[in-house]
Amino acid sequence: MYPLLLCSVITLAIIIDRTLFWVRHRNGRRPELIAELCSYAKKGEQTAPDGINPDLIARVLLEGLVCTREEATWRMEQAGAREAGKVTRYLGVLNTMVSLAPLLGIFGTVLGIIESFQLLGDASLIDPVAASGGLAQALITTAFGLGIAMPSLIACKVFEAKSIQLRCELETRCTELELSLGLKPFTGA
Repeated sequence: MYPLLLCSVITLAIIIDRTLFWVRHRNGRRPELIAELCSYAKKGEQTAPDGINPDLIARVLLEGLVCTREEATWRMEQAGAREAGKVTRYLGVLNTMVSLAPLLGIFGTVLGIIESFQLLGDASLIDPVAASGGLAQALITTAFGLGIAMPSLIACKVFEAKSIQLRCELETRCTELELSLGLKPFTGA
């Protein structure tokens, strides 16, 4: 049970961290800033507007705006990769917990069943029904492992979907800025 408790603490911490990240991202969104950056690019200005606090997408776009046109696509790709690391932080660990928690639960159940059968095989056991209590107790670890895995799986899929959605929006905004700069957009081929 102790490894399962550790898994539950790790899982809960990651879910809270990622939830706070997405709440901050949603509350920090500034679509007007993205439009302003594209208008700066259309005017041929390669400086960032003064006094801005950019959101995640605007930070990537700023990288393309404050450099030469030849470097813009490359710089936005690099900034996008850095920001993607922030977006997907700890999702690998959460995905691991989805698989690990049920396996630990089953392992605990197997150990409990082995112990119960050893009691049944013991010649000194007067009441074999007493061993069935051990079997019921052993199944608790499987239930606990599944109880950790199910919410973890839901959270992991929600966070992955949000990451994909953000990446698509980021690619769209970068293409808009490239067009505003008069560049041929990167097609990935």
